[in-house]
Amino acid sequence: MARTKQTARKATGGSAGRVKLLIGGDGNSSAVGRQDAVEVCEGFRHNDYCIICRDGSVDDDVLVLCDECPRVVCTHCVMIPLAFAQAVLAPHVTFRCICCHIAGQRQGGNALTPYLGFYRNNKPVLDSFLPIRTALEINVTSQLSSDTLLFVHLTLVDYDTNDSSFELGHQFLLPYFPHTGMQYHKVTFDISTASKVKTYRNSMAALVGKLSSTAWSRVVFGIFNHTDNSSGDPYVGYERKTYVATPVHDFLAIILGPWQGLINKAPESFLWLFSCGALVNNPASFANLHASVALHGISAAMAFNAVRFQPSFSAHLLLAFCELVLIQRVSIQQAFPDMLGQSYKLGRHSDVFLFLKKHDINSVDVFRYCWTHSRLRPWGNFLPLQCPDCGLVDAWTSVNHNQEYSFECKGENCRKGFVLSPPANSRMLIPGKTRISSWIEIRL
Repeated sequence: MARTKQTARKATGGSAGRVKLLIGGDGNSSAVGRQDAVEVCEGFRHNDYCIICRDGSVDDDVLVLCDECPRVVCTHCVMIPLAFAQAVLAPHVTFRCICCHIAGQRQGGNALTPYLGFYRNNKPVLDSFLPIRTALEINVTSQLSSDTLLFVHLTLVDYDTNDSSFELGHQFLLPYFPHTGMQYHKVTFDISTASKVKTYRNSMAALVGKLSSTAWSRVVFGIFNHTDNSSGDPYVGYERKTYVATPVHDFLAIILGPWQGLINKAPESFLWLFSCGALVNNPASFANLHASVALHGISAAMAFNAVRFQPSFSAHLLLAFCELVLIQRVSIQQAFPDMLGQSYKLGRHSDVFLFLKKHDINSVDVFRYCWTHSRLRPWGNFLPLQCPDCGLVDAWTSVNHNQEYSFECKGENCRKGFVLSPPANSRMLIPGKTRISSWIEIRL
């Protein structure tokens, strides 16, 4: 029989009678959503929300489980004829979601066929096509995954910069996890001495021990830290009331060491480095970071090169990551241009570096993403607001010839100028592109 289930709705709206409430109690709860049974097929766990409307199903509606993929479709979006309401629940009936139907068409040479949905012994159950009430709101290759997800928020002791963007990502994801399949842990670290390193390792070992009872599908680390302006070394904590730093490979070995077992077991792991740009601007620090990402087997790591990086500016990028990569399960390499397309204001502040693990080998590809604007950031370069020779501000005149920008100061006796060309190994990205601006990708 076609299998069904129900999950709590995320959408607002509906009808309900009015009552007068007696307010009492603190209303706090550590659980999120209902503790319904989780539907699992061999090879995958089914999603909790309809692929068409992206909502759950309650009352008379149910979610119909696809037999070919993890997706589900609610009976509000597909209109099962009343005469066949029992027939689709008969033994040996299977269900094919609209996404699998479209994929089958494309693989079969784009021969179009009506969507029938329910089959028994490879023959349609319905006597006509299965009506779909509305349009897909996401890409046909996406899904709405509630696979287990662990957020680890690591913050330097007495960190004095806003680090709420990572927590915002967690809050954004909460409605997608009705079975409490997501956990969020915030850890403040000070690992500046051998005794403090031992304390950190013991504390994290105890936490990881508790978390190891869950098979985590994705582990996401967010490290909020400062870096030394010259060496790029991350801060590790206090020594005699003064911050001290250590090379990034030693820092990550200590910070990620207790978590390595979970990283190795998780199919995907992600590392966000919310720290100032010296981490990647210093060649030695960049090389050590590159090697460390490969050594720890991180699926993908993200870093920024703004000299005085402000983490709050990355909120749109992080939220797009949560939606596209963690929920819709688009690969991060495929999703990154769309993530950037929603983050042009970040591009005015910083470039973004993506360290991407190669498949099945202990190596990492690195991509640099720059926002380019014909007047503000030509080919990803920051055009000075003030002429360094004569002091005039907003005084540049420009000419564009064969993708090469030439700028010259308008000062009467000043001929200061710049010539800026497209970076080598770069390509322009379509998402977020306008007539005068876009993101560009540079393979390093």
